[in-house]
Amino acid sequence: MRLYIIFISVFILMFSISLFAQQGIWGEGYNFIKRNFKISGEIGGYGEYYTTTSEYARRPNNTGRLFFRPTISLFNLIQIPFEFLISTEGSSARQDINQFGINPRWSWGSLHLGDFSTEYSKYTLSGILIRGGGIDINPGNFRFSTAAGFTKRAVPGGAQDGSFKRFLFASKIGYGNESVSYLDLIFVRAKDEISSLDQSHKSITVLSPNGRDVLNIGSVVTITWNSYNVGGAVKIEISRDGGATFELIADKQPNVGFYNWTVTGPATFEALIKISSVEDSTVFDLSDNFFSIGSGVQTTIVPNTNNIVNQNAVVPQENLVLGAKGRISFLRSAISFDFDAAGSVYTRDLRAQEINIDSSKIPSFVLKIYKPRISTNYDFAFNTALGLRFSSFSTKVGYRRIQPGYNSLGTSYLHNDIQEISVMNNITILNVNLNLSYIRQTDNLLKQKSFTTARNIITAGINARILKGWTTTISGNVLLMTNNSKKDSTRINFRSYVLNLNNNFVFDPKGFTKGLIRSINLNYSLQSSDNRSYLLKNNTTLVHSVNLGLSFVISNELSSSFSAGFVSSSIFDTVKSFTHNYTLSFQHKAFSNKLNSSLSLSSAFNNANKSYRASVSSGYNIADSDNITLSISFLRFDGKTFRGGSFNELLTYLTYNHRF
Repeated sequence: MRLYIIFISVFILMFSISLFAQQGIWGEGYNFIKRNFKISGEIGGYGEYYTTTSEYARRPNNTGRLFFRPTISLFNLIQIPFEFLISTEGSSARQDINQFGINPRWSWGSLHLGDFSTEYSKYTLSGILIRGGGIDINPGNFRFSTAAGFTKRAVPGGAQDGSFKRFLFASKIGYGNESVSYLDLIFVRAKDEISSLDQSHKSITVLSPNGRDVLNIGSVVTITWNSYNVGGAVKIEISRDGGATFELIADKQPNVGFYNWTVTGPATFEALIKISSVEDSTVFDLSDNFFSIGSGVQTTIVPNTNNIVNQNAVVPQENLVLGAKGRISFLRSAISFDFDAAGSVYTRDLRAQEINIDSSKIPSFVLKIYKPRISTNYDFAFNTALGLRFSSFSTKVGYRRIQPGYNSLGTSYLHNDIQEISVMNNITILNVNLNLSYIRQTDNLLKQKSFTTARNIITAGINARILKGWTTTISGNVLLMTNNSKKDSTRINFRSYVLNLNNNFVFDPKGFTKGLIRSINLNYSLQSSDNRSYLLKNNTTLVHSVNLGLSFVISNELSSSFSAGFVSSSIFDTVKSFTHNYTLSFQHKAFSNKLNSSLSLSSAFNNANKSYRASVSSGYNIADSDNITLSISFLRFDGKTFRGGSFNELLTYLTYNHRF
């Protein structure tokens, strides 16, 4: 609620100042501010309603968002943009998606406050959102940048969903012109706050029998459970009256997660298993639902589909990265050499024991900055490229290597244990452009795996303008993937080929088409793959795709387009399918282009599945600075292969945008 109050208050203040400036109601004394103070930007909202007859809803029933993006200009020298985003999904997401930021800019620098992202290099700081502050200064050829803030909030959960609160500090200093020659030195430090998550919670979770099971008296059934932070033995009990009373099955049993129980009578339809800690009886769990015990019945154990979360699987991490990025060019950039390199020290678990290191070999101030632990490792990554560029020909030869142990908590995603050699060429002759490239990738750089996987990728393409309105493109791709495993069960031998033909025709509306057909696009692609691995013999896939697109000009206010797609595929030479889809849409403009409406009808057919979608959207410019849009989309799906069967789906949304 506090965020909404701030949002509304700032909007009222900005809007009032802008209105007073336009009306000049502050008198002659305001003329100076009016000339040197300007505010612009946009504010708006989005509301969505979704409903479906399927039990598998793909979206929340209701969604709402508010955004406010004002920019203040001072003396025509400094620009201060603000960024506010409030969403109903907000804090319900794993990481908060609400955003609030202010980013003033001027001729030789910028400032960041709130939520922002910045790019140093793909191996150091790239692709993550920071909530904090930063500054970029670039007077002339000198560059300095620093950023600090939180990149993750504390979220209880397992290894996939949980996270500690993480603080990051980064800095970059450099000199030179990025388009010619330059050098940047980069420092990134990220560390999780151990105290941000309480992992001392004790729990026991019954896995089976967990409800709706059927147990035959005299049969042997395995009782299973999970436990976290529970030391010592456990006690196993059963209730036959829905939890009113319990009887002992086994006491002081090792907490190993399972116990083989010979089912005893009497029979019941309201059985529950209870497992508790012997040391702390307040830590226990019951079966989620009743199960049955009977004589002469068939024992049936219902699989437990609950998401069992290990709260201790997420670990606090620490990372220190030093990097360098730059370019050296000669002969007016006809010859250039680019490089991007970084070294990383990464600790997987901050709770691990520290390593005693002789301070005489390593300066004491280094150990104060970063303390190595038994879960700490260091490694490096780099990327280089040598380029030659001439008027009609260019080539680039690159080499990339990312060691298996390289990690940077300042990047959103980084694939390590990879070595890549690449050669890319481009030739332009008149209206014809030809490109040819080759990439070879390998892993197992430290030979710690039992075999090495290699990928060879060859790509070729030609783009030509045949006539004034006719452009054609032919491209092909070959992928060869193998490994040197000596075992048939793990050996890989995969090949894939792709051929694509595309033709685009653009007609003069006053030509022979009499203003009806505006353009035609025809595309054909062939995809063929063959997996010759021992365990997947005769695994061949062949896919033919044809797509046709037409656009029409019916009148000055009405236009239309039609598209059709056909896909034929076969797998193992036995599993064959044919998919075809069609879309017809209309676009209409009215009231001097203030009202823009569209209607779209589409259908798709694949074997036993059919889908039909109708969408209508209308946007109206209330004024030059205000726009409101309403959209309604209805989907009907009929199928036998989808787990939810046939269903209907309705999506409606309303947006409003005001520019000032």
